[in-house]
Amino acid sequence: MELREDPAAFSDLVGRRIRDQAGRALGRVFEARGHWDRDGTIVIDELLVGRRGIWRRLRGPGEDEHGIPWAAVLDLGDEHIVVRT
Repeated sequence: MELREDPAAFSDLVGRRIRDQAGRALGRVFEARGHWDRDGTIVIDELLVGRRGIWRRLRGPGEDEHGIPWAAVLDLGDEHIVVRT
């Protein structure tokens, strides 16, 4: 799953609701974790969701904490993001 090349594409994720394949609500995106690729682009590794996502955003992520892997994203809909659980 790829984001548009528009710089606003990442900010479009923040606040979006996340649902699993069965339609169950998992929370909202509060932050993402990623890394710089060799060609200078940012690659999203995982989405930080829910109350734990807020906490990680405020204090910074710990090494032992994980969010929803970007590889689990199935659909970036206008209303919500669907992920494989």
